Amino acid sequence: MNKRERFFAAVRGEQPDRPPVTTWVHFLSDHLPGEQTAALHRSFLETYDWDVAKVMNDYRYPIPAGVQTLDDPASLRAFKPLAMDEPCFAEQLKCLAALRAGLGPDIALIDTGFDPYQQVLRNVGFDQAANMWKHKDETLRALETVADTYCRYIAAVKAQGVEAFFLSINGAIREGFPRGSSREVYETFQRPFELRLLKAAEGMVRILHIHGVGLELGRVLDYPCEVISISDRLPGNPSLAELRKLTSKCLMGGIDETKFQERNLPAMAREIDDAFAQAGRTNFILACGCTIPSFTPKRSLQYLREYTRRI
Repeated sequence: MNKRERFFAAVRGEQPDRPPVTTWVHFLSDHLPGEQTAALHRSFLETYDWDVAKVMNDYRYPIPAGVQTLDDPASLRAFKPLAMDEPCFAEQLKCLAALRAGLGPDIALIDTGFDPYQQVLRNVGFDQAANMWKHKDETLRALETVADTYCRYIAAVKAQGVEAFFLSINGAIREGFPRGSSREVYETFQRPFELRLLKAAEGMVRILHIHGVGLELGRVLDYPCEVISISDRLPGNPSLAELRKLTSKCLMGGIDETKFQERNLPAMAREIDDAFAQAGRTNFILACGCTIPSFTPKRSLQYLREYTRRI
């Protein structure tokens, strides 16, 4: 199989020649042109020969000029519809086009996105969440605007022939945990807009990345998607074996993204073996639970790649 065939075999629950393996990393590329960002991705992909091109999207959704906090509801009213020539969208689309041209058709591209509630807070500051609830009506209008704009972006990605969309959500994180939300906030500000983005990505392979710890999976297991990505190794999160009992969808995970500097190579081999023992060889993509640190040793990544060739 080529890499694209291997990816789709895993997604469809068919038998691949070997399970696909991938990792991803933030490249601190918000300030870079799309072609340069693509070159960073391509070097990383080719160095480790990953089976899937998971493309990061570090171009932050623009916060309106002058907005520093959300104390004033006028800050939320300042969010307006954006066109696809806005740099954050245009540069990521250039990045995807350059990767497709450079990598060819035999590897699947996965673009990355974030739910609208998270899009706002990622740039203005997660400490502003209380202000969003305080100005509920203005927040809903802002989230509608962000969702409308992002659905148009997803349509543009789809038109480029990108095979998959990786939607990172915080909606399953319970209140009291980092970036967590109450059931009321989740149902008002997160779920409706997360579902809109997944609907917009229909026809692509939709990878639902259930981010964080302190997860309430019942919030999101009914979401329309083809793959579920989760940090299954983090304390308190469900294991791959537990997820297998909850869903028949393709699973993505198995590697503890926080431990690359702490564990030796035999320990990594044991973790890989354990991931396959829990998830099996079909309907599974071996990957980090979330982004790996930028200081991850080359030696560890090379070992991950070489060890999994023998699986």
